[in-house]
Amino acid sequence: MNILIVPMVATAGTSGPASRARLFAEAFQRKGMNVAICTDEKDNFNLPGIKRHSFSDPVPLGLPELLGRHIYAMADRLGVIGKKSVHSFEEALHLTGTASYAYLKHSIIEIQQAIKDFATDVLYAEFSIPALIAAKAEGKPAIASFSFSTQPSYASTPRYAKDVNRVLAELKLHPVSSTLDLFLSATMRIIPTSQELEPMDIPNTYFVGSLKQEVHPAAKKRNCILVYMDNGAIAQRKLLQTIEKAFANSSLEVYVAGIATAPMTAMNIHIAQKFDFANLLPRTAVFINHGGQNSIIDGLLNSVPQLVCPGKVFERKYNAQSIAKYGAGIFLDLKHFRSSEVASATKRLLDDDSYRKHAKALANSLLALGGANTAATYISNRFSP
Repeated sequence: MNILIVPMVATAGTSGPASRARLFAEAFQRKGMNVAICTDEKDNFNLPGIKRHSFSDPVPLGLPELLGRHIYAMADRLGVIGKKSVHSFEEALHLTGTASYAYLKHSIIEIQQAIKDFATDVLYAEFSIPALIAAKAEGKPAIASFSFSTQPSYASTPRYAKDVNRVLAELKLHPVSSTLDLFLSATMRIIPTSQELEPMDIPNTYFVGSLKQEVHPAAKKRNCILVYMDNGAIAQRKLLQTIEKAFANSSLEVYVAGIATAPMTAMNIHIAQKFDFANLLPRTAVFINHGGQNSIIDGLLNSVPQLVCPGKVFERKYNAQSIAKYGAGIFLDLKHFRSSEVASATKRLLDDDSYRKHAKALANSLLALGGANTAATYISNRFSP
């Protein structure tokens, strides 16, 4: 069976879809499938035996390329992005330019060509709308990554489906009320979490738990705080000022990742663009993050209590609420991201061991589902000759 993987790409540089696509690709290979992937030129995706097909990334708001990328970079530096409320995945697709007519037309043609060149049997769309449309146009079954917050019944913004329906009409395909209806029309959906975190009951939808199944043993001593707020969640200057004031006198080492600067250390606070989370999380006492799915799952797998400040993004808010609901962390609203409140919430997480125990219980349920290997089994059972 030939399976083509198409991850969502965006100027924001989010690594979530690409990292999940890699885990799926490795699992599909282990299951004996032939795998190809559509990636943009910036993606450092190199796995033996996997053919790469060219794939363009969108420009924010569908603007001309130089203007769009310049505006995004400036907005990110100034913290403007974090001030923008994003009410649905449909709105996120609009803002990133993924649902613009020009990008849809161009990217669908690229994917259609990859489908033909690879003699694709099944397409896996890692939150990629153009991939789902291309599969329909080529009459190929499509599998979609899915989540509670990408259900149109949870949050949608139908006015942004205009360009999607224009493309669907040109391809002689049925229109949609919401762009998110494309996920529901896929042949199969894969959810990389658990029923506890994302309670749903939709036909042909399968929970597979954490795609990562290898977890480093916990350190004997949890002696650090890890901070990662991703692109634009909070202006970097405000983030650093808040963290430095909250933890300057802490006995714990504090690592602040995602800061566009040369690595630096002041007292107990370490700042860099990247740290090795695989090595840090096993000795992390509290993980302060933005509520992205990968961050939430990584924290849980390492039984780390989390302080989640999701800003104004719908999906991150849902994730933060789920963590708080199950007692594995604390939801902190953006307006309360002040040094005194960050320090106070962190102290609660450090002093109350129930947060760690609840995180560990959720981790066990995520690992028990089998991850990407389970997804590969479901797909093989459904589509293999």
